[in-house]
Amino acid sequence: MNENLIPNIICELLEKNKKVAIIGLGYFEITHQSASYDADTKTLYPPVNFLHFKNFDIKSDNILEKNIAEKLNISEDEALEQISFWIDEICMQLAEDKSAAFGKTGEFFVDDESKISFRFLDATNILKDSYGLKEIHFDK
Repeated sequence: MNENLIPNIICELLEKNKKVAIIGLGYFEITHQSASYDADTKTLYPPVNFLHFKNFDIKSDNILEKNIAEKLNISEDEALEQISFWIDEICMQLAEDKSAAFGKTGEFFVDDESKISFRFLDATNILKDSYGLKEIHFDK
Protein backbone atom coordinates (compact mmCIF):
# COMPACT_ATOMS: atom_id res chain seq x y z
CA MET A 1 0.00 0.00 0.00
CA ASN A 2 1.16 3.53 -0.77
CA GLU A 3 2.48 5.05 2.49
CA ASN A 4 0.78 8.38 1.71
CA LEU A 5 -2.60 6.87 0.77
CA ILE A 6 -4.21 7.16 4.20
CA PRO A 7 -2.75 10.63 4.96
CA ASN A 8 -3.97 11.82 1.53
CA ILE A 9 -7.45 10.44 2.14
CA ILE A 10 -7.54 12.02 5.61
CA CYS A 11 -6.57 15.41 4.14
CA GLU A 12 -9.26 15.09 1.45
CA LEU A 13 -11.84 14.24 4.10
CA LEU A 14 -10.74 17.15 6.29
CA GLU A 15 -11.54 19.56 3.46
CA LYS A 16 -15.15 18.36 3.57
CA ASN A 17 -15.69 17.35 7.20
CA LYS A 18 -13.23 19.45 9.28
CA LYS A 19 -12.78 16.41 11.58
CA VAL A 20 -11.71 12.81 10.92
CA ALA A 21 -11.63 10.11 13.60
CA ILE A 22 -9.05 7.34 13.40
CA ILE A 23 -9.98 4.42 15.63
CA GLY A 24 -7.09 3.47 17.91
CA LEU A 25 -5.13 6.67 17.25
CA GLY A 26 -7.23 9.81 17.78
CA TYR A 27 -8.65 12.43 15.47
CA PHE A 28 -7.58 15.27 13.23
CA GLU A 29 -9.50 18.52 13.27
CA ILE A 30 -9.19 21.72 11.29
CA THR A 31 -9.53 25.07 13.01
CA HIS A 32 -9.93 28.28 11.07
CA GLN A 33 -8.16 31.56 11.72
CA SER A 34 -9.69 34.52 9.92
CA ALA A 35 -7.63 37.15 8.17
CA SER A 36 -6.10 39.50 10.70
CA TYR A 37 -4.21 42.77 10.93
CA ASP A 38 -1.36 43.46 13.35
CA ALA A 39 -1.30 47.23 13.93
CA ASP A 40 2.10 47.13 15.65
CA THR A 41 3.86 45.57 12.67
CA LYS A 42 1.38 46.98 10.12
CA THR A 43 0.92 43.51 8.65
CA LEU A 44 -2.21 41.96 7.12
CA TYR A 45 -2.30 38.15 7.44
CA PRO A 46 -4.48 36.01 5.13
CA PRO A 47 -6.99 33.50 6.52
CA VAL A 48 -5.52 30.10 7.33
CA ASN A 49 -6.65 26.68 8.51
CA PHE A 50 -4.55 24.76 11.01
CA LEU A 51 -4.54 21.01 11.43
CA HIS A 52 -4.70 19.70 14.99
CA PHE A 53 -4.38 16.17 16.28
CA LYS A 54 -5.98 14.92 19.49
CA ASN A 55 -4.73 11.64 20.88
CA PHE A 56 -7.96 10.32 22.36
CA ASP A 57 -9.28 6.80 21.98
CA ILE A 58 -12.57 7.63 20.36
CA LYS A 59 -15.16 5.65 18.49
CA SER A 60 -14.74 5.82 14.74
CA ASP A 61 -17.35 7.63 12.69
CA ASN A 62 -16.56 5.18 9.83
CA ILE A 63 -15.93 8.04 7.40
CA LEU A 64 -12.29 7.09 6.92
CA GLU A 65 -13.05 3.37 6.57
CA LYS A 66 -15.79 4.02 4.01
CA ASN A 67 -13.56 6.26 1.90
CA ILE A 68 -10.61 3.86 1.95
CA ALA A 69 -12.92 0.97 1.04
CA GLU A 70 -14.34 2.97 -1.85
CA LYS A 71 -10.93 4.11 -3.17
CA LEU A 72 -9.35 0.65 -2.93
CA ASN A 73 -12.50 -1.27 -3.88
CA ILE A 74 -12.37 -3.36 -0.70
CA SER A 75 -14.75 -4.03 2.21
CA GLU A 76 -14.92 -1.70 5.21
CA ASP A 77 -13.48 -4.51 7.37
CA GLU A 78 -10.49 -4.75 5.02
CA ALA A 79 -10.18 -0.96 5.14
CA LEU A 80 -10.13 -1.12 8.94
CA GLU A 81 -7.31 -3.69 8.67
CA GLN A 82 -5.39 -1.27 6.40
CA ILE A 83 -5.85 1.51 8.98
CA SER A 84 -4.66 -0.81 11.79
CA PHE A 85 -1.60 -1.75 9.71
CA TRP A 86 -0.89 1.96 9.05
CA ILE A 87 -1.17 2.75 12.79
CA ASP A 88 1.19 -0.14 13.59
CA GLU A 89 3.68 1.27 11.08
CA ILE A 90 3.45 4.69 12.73
CA CYS A 91 4.04 3.17 16.17
CA MET A 92 7.07 1.19 14.92
CA GLN A 93 8.53 4.31 13.31
CA LEU A 94 7.96 6.28 16.50
CA ALA A 95 9.74 3.60 18.52
CA GLU A 96 12.72 3.64 16.16
CA ASP A 97 12.99 7.24 14.97
CA LYS A 98 10.91 9.19 17.51
CA SER A 99 8.90 10.65 14.60
CA ALA A 100 6.74 9.43 11.72
CA ALA A 101 5.83 11.48 8.65
CA PHE A 102 2.20 12.24 7.84
CA GLY A 103 2.49 12.96 4.14
CA LYS A 104 3.60 16.54 3.50
CA THR A 105 1.32 17.95 6.19
CA GLY A 106 3.29 17.17 9.32
CA GLU A 107 4.63 14.41 11.52
CA PHE A 108 3.72 12.36 14.55
CA PHE A 109 6.11 12.41 17.49
CA VAL A 110 6.23 11.20 21.08
CA ASP A 111 5.79 14.07 23.54
CA ASP A 112 7.27 14.50 27.03
CA GLU A 113 4.37 12.53 28.52
CA SER A 114 5.07 9.60 26.14
CA LYS A 115 1.88 10.27 24.18
CA ILE A 116 1.61 10.38 20.42
CA SER A 117 1.37 14.01 19.30
CA PHE A 118 1.35 15.77 15.95
CA ARG A 119 3.50 18.57 14.59
CA PHE A 120 1.81 20.55 11.82
CA LEU A 121 4.10 22.06 9.20
CA ASP A 122 3.34 25.78 9.40
CA ALA A 123 4.32 26.24 5.77
CA THR A 124 1.30 24.19 4.72
CA ASN A 125 -2.08 25.90 4.52
CA ILE A 126 -5.06 23.60 4.10
CA LEU A 127 -7.35 26.49 3.16
CA LYS A 128 -7.53 26.37 -0.64
CA ASP A 129 -9.17 29.80 -0.91
CA SER A 130 -6.02 31.50 0.38
CA TYR A 131 -3.47 29.23 -1.28
CA GLY A 132 -0.39 31.21 -2.14
CA LEU A 133 -1.44 34.36 -0.31
CA LYS A 134 1.32 35.91 1.74
CA GLU A 135 1.14 38.47 4.50
CA ILE A 136 1.13 42.09 3.36
CA HIS A 137 3.31 44.68 5.08
CA PHE A 138 2.25 48.33 4.95
CA ASP A 139 4.89 51.04 5.16
CA LYS A 140 2.61 53.90 6.20
